[in-house]
Amino acid sequence: MLKIFRSKPLIDDASCEWMFDTFEWALTHFDPQEFFQRSQLIQPTNNFFPGNIDSRHGMAETIFDHVVKYAGLSHWPLQLQAPQSFSSQPPALLHLSVIKRNSSAPNTLPALIVSQPLAITYNPQQASKPGDLASSYAHHLAQHIVAQSQQLPPGGAEYFNASTEIVAIFMGFGIMMANSAYTFRGGCGSCYNAQANRQASLSEDNVVFALALFCRLKGISTSDATRNLKGYLRRDFKQALKQIEREPVRLQQLLALK
Repeated sequence: MLKIFRSKPLIDDASCEWMFDTFEWALTHFDPQEFFQRSQLIQPTNNFFPGNIDSRHGMAETIFDHVVKYAGLSHWPLQLQAPQSFSSQPPALLHLSVIKRNSSAPNTLPALIVSQPLAITYNPQQASKPGDLASSYAHHLAQHIVAQSQQLPPGGAEYFNASTEIVAIFMGFGIMMANSAYTFRGGCGSCYNAQANRQASLSEDNVVFALALFCRLKGISTSDATRNLKGYLRRDFKQALKQIEREPVRLQQLLALK
């Protein structure tokens, strides 16, 4: 009878199960030591993204450099290319035995040398929305990580885009991923620029749930997690935490991977 007083789950049971499976997959293959010991919850603030910007490309480069550092991939042969110079070619395999990341300063992992860098470009329209730009970069980096690992996510290849968004959140970019998961077209039409929005694969609720799971595993307080989260998402975040606490066995399985 008391079940009627339980809070409503933020996401359905199948999505919750897939989320736990995907975090377990990420912890197994993408460096649990980095996750538990060094990764941070990246905030969309000047403290995390300092720099004087004098152009759109300057903005793109500065944000890219910070995102690469926080992802722990400064030792990877990543190269940002301007849109007019970018040629979409299948990236060369790095032949990694395991994925190692290090977001500490300095990154002490040996640099990976290849004949062709792993090229990434950007949407210049997003220079006006740094959070969306940082989220897009994080998702691109997560796609490279999964492609280089050659590890299929839970659900198989058709879940590549969704699972790599989870990997971006797993690397610490959940606040910006959540804030950019849905953009309301309010206000005057001239103020709205659809081309500046991040193209999300996961629903807003799923992104918030993944952010909450990241914070629960890392022991990050609700106040720190929600300080820079869109106001209407803060209640959803708390709802997600309550749903996560109702999965003690799955939660302990993830914490055991430390």
